[in-house]
Amino acid sequence: MGQKMKNAPVYFAIAQVRHNPVLRLGAYADEIQDRMRKAGYPDFKKGVAMSISLMSQIGDEAQQQQPTVEKVERMMFSSSDNMKGFIVEQNALSFQTTEYETFELFIEEFMKGLIIVHECMTLAHTERVGLRYLDAIVPPQGEDGLPDYLTSGVLGLSSKLPDDVQVSHSFSETHFRTAECAVLARTIIQVGPLGFPMDLQPIGVKVADRFQKINGVHAIVDTDASIEGRHAMSLDGIKSQLTTLRAGIEVAFNAVVMPAALKAWKN
Repeated sequence: MGQKMKNAPVYFAIAQVRHNPVLRLGAYADEIQDRMRKAGYPDFKKGVAMSISLMSQIGDEAQQQQPTVEKVERMMFSSSDNMKGFIVEQNALSFQTTEYETFELFIEEFMKGLIIVHECMTLAHTERVGLRYLDAIVPPQGEDGLPDYLTSGVLGLSSKLPDDVQVSHSFSETHFRTAECAVLARTIIQVGPLGFPMDLQPIGVKVADRFQKINGVHAIVDTDASIEGRHAMSLDGIKSQLTTLRAGIEVAFNAVVMPAALKAWKN
């Protein structure tokens, strides 16, 4: 099993499996809720998310894209301390946590929820498996210490600008493919309190106290890996895919952070 870093930078992690649609999700709510409660997720909420899709309509002169808004039913199950939880939707299961220890423990917890959902709803296949990490990079020296923690390729223009110029935000993004998965790696450098990227707004989880105290120059390393394609439902197969995604994320993460950062997080 992987060893947890003493000062690990991970402040949020999420794993998701998209599967065949189950339109009558509410019919399984009671059974799923009872089993999630016994598995350590007693807090339960129902909600509705809005999904926007583009519908093609052929007019007299040209084909047009008409946006349609759909309501997506979801169920949310959280631990008593609100540090981790599951989101069950008609076509997806997500597990999110702000209390990340090791990859093995994270995946073990995700599989608990997946087994519950699969045994209750009998899923047929998966369409996508995804894994995403957010790491908070906060050098003790502030902005001057960022070059010691991050590779120069993600630092932006700060070092090239005049001293009297104040940079409030810098953004770097790289998309690449390994032999087995796609990886999107972003680095956001900003001033102020730690937050979340605009496209990721966690539901019902509390950020750990040590990360809530961040307020100043910091970087967010956002790594997102995924495997697309329809596969017959297999618990072992999904676990194997998540391990593959973790390897892809490590490729991106190791390309971004410097040895000094790894040393600081381990000690």
